Amino acid sequence: MNQESAQRFEVKREGDRVTLAVRVPKQELLKKEEELLRLIRREVFIPGFRPGKAPKHLVLARYGEEEFEEELREALIREWLGSALSRAGLEPATTPQVSEVEFRRGEYLSFQASFEVLPQVEVPDELAIPLREPPPAEVGEEELKEVLADLRRQAAVLEPKGGPAEAGDVVRIGQGERMWEVEIDPERPIGRQLLGAKAGEWVELSDEQGRKGGFEVIAVYRLILPDEEETAAHFGEESWEGLVARVREELLKRKEGERRHSFRLAALDALADQLKLEPPPGLLAQATEGEMQALKIKPELRGEVEQAIRRRLRREILARRLAEQKGLLPSEEEVRARAQEAGVEPDRMWGRLVFERASDWIIERARREG
Repeated sequence: MNQESAQRFEVKREGDRVTLAVRVPKQELLKKEEELLRLIRREVFIPGFRPGKAPKHLVLARYGEEEFEEELREALIREWLGSALSRAGLEPATTPQVSEVEFRRGEYLSFQASFEVLPQVEVPDELAIPLREPPPAEVGEEELKEVLADLRRQAAVLEPKGGPAEAGDVVRIGQGERMWEVEIDPERPIGRQLLGAKAGEWVELSDEQGRKGGFEVIAVYRLILPDEEETAAHFGEESWEGLVARVREELLKRKEGERRHSFRLAALDALADQLKLEPPPGLLAQATEGEMQALKIKPELRGEVEQAIRRRLRREILARRLAEQKGLLPSEEEVRARAQEAGVEPDRMWGRLVFERASDWIIERARREG
């Protein structure tokens, strides 16, 4: 930081909380005022003057002195807060709260911004944490049968039928311009209520939450299930055995991915526990409130939500700090290429790569148990 920058802002730290005091030089105030005035001159029409040529006092009288000063003050704070953060190498983890604003147009502007930053944590090269590796992924026969049965239903043909709906039939219902197809399962509330329904009837249905609504029964269909070989052909396989093998392989791949993901989470949790890593309280509160509002979660569940957010933040903070210290951060080129290949946003891919690399680094160095 050079001497000129040091005179313009001062950084005070208390743990993960940072207070940034900023003072804007007078010449920069005047420069920004003229810049904003030029923009306003183009917007404000003053009779007798060409656009952009009216005197300053007339422009401000039409625009409003107070409005101009407020807009100027906010623009300066935004610009100089961003500049000070960049010069100081600070990355707020919470929204900066601006206070202690002292401003006189053309004379001075100073303010403070308080926020939290991610904690600094040193990850040792040698780890002494024990990790229990999950058992190898397996595909159970019942699970395989359920998936294959579902594939048969997907390949089934719907044949219109007269008469009432029976177990195993499919009923198409409508409400206004919306339509749904419901397979009649007497074990489920909606399916049980549609037993005996006929095309052209109007039925009242209620779900498990007690919500009720009226629906038109548009049609009743018999579900014609294909045999094994027809099902295999429907999904591009030459034989039923080939389809079974493919489904088993896909299930095993998915379960192995879940097993690996669970192991990675456990590795990050174990190291975070050892390092006694905790997210900044303001960040935890802000993230929890955002989740509560976004998902419209009941207030009585706030404690559970906060614990889930705490675990997520600890993992994210540790993964990032570890990747920074051990040279595991992905390059921009790699992130762009992988994001395009996976069809996801670059920010999401960056987070995924950092998570995988950091957790794998821990797993390679941890003491295995079990």
